[in-house]
Amino acid sequence: MRERSPAGRLGFIAAGRRFDTLSRPMMNKGTFSNLASGALLTTALALAATDTAPGIREVLLSVGLFAFSGGITNALAVKMLFDRIPGLAGSGVIQHRFTEIREEIKRLILDEFFTEENLERFLRGRSRDVDLLSYVKGPGGANPAVAFVETQWGQLTSPELLDPLLEEQVEKTLESSTLGGLLSLMGRDTILDIVRTFVESFTGALKKKVLEKAADFSASPSELGLELDERRLVADIRREVDDLLESRLESLSPRQVKRIIEDVIRKHLGWLVVWGNVFGGLIGLVAYLLRDTLP
Repeated sequence: MRERSPAGRLGFIAAGRRFDTLSRPMMNKGTFSNLASGALLTTALALAATDTAPGIREVLLSVGLFAFSGGITNALAVKMLFDRIPGLAGSGVIQHRFTEIREEIKRLILDEFFTEENLERFLRGRSRDVDLLSYVKGPGGANPAVAFVETQWGQLTSPELLDPLLEEQVEKTLESSTLGGLLSLMGRDTILDIVRTFVESFTGALKKKVLEKAADFSASPSELGLELDERRLVADIRREVDDLLESRLESLSPRQVKRIIEDVIRKHLGWLVVWGNVFGGLIGLVAYLLRDTLP
């Protein structure tokens, strides 16, 4: 079939001649069974019009009439479930009550998949071994512990921070140490330069060791001696899921709600029509067999 352009499809819908998606899944089963029962009924009527084969005619008429009425009734009931039909009270119930259906979808997801018991059981089994740092990335995807050391080390060992400390310690040493007099001969600035050079070389070597440890560092609660507040985390997760569902479901229109439900059960709808024809035909056959026994 030739594909319509977007403008053509819009015009087709606006004209009210677009086949409902509900008709497509029933074409293979429901419509075929209705056509079959309709053919039986048509054959019986044709035989009645020509006044031929009265025995077969009566059987076909009873079976065909009951089967066709059962299939058509079920097809109409399925149509009424999804679409509003003027003059038929109760039709289009899914679109009419889409707000309640949206709330029920949200309640189902929260109460069946995100219950407090399920979340607490999940967290209780994994919280001790989970590496919190594995969910955090540093710049360029680097290990966050390594990235933290790299960014903070320069600030912690900057001259602005270390020089006042070194000067204070040198002053204390010159004043209180028994070697203070001897050290004073070397000059305060000379001693300060020597100490500063030593500290810089020491901090450089220390940084390498710290980075090696940071690369292998894991932040599981058990290793850190911490414990997750499971109740609070569960409450936060449920609240976030609730907000997410609420915002998503609020954007659903009645037609979208109808499509969601239709997509779930559409493959079974044709069977309702098929069995309507089958049971209708059986009832018609029983009615024919009992016609002489009824008063």
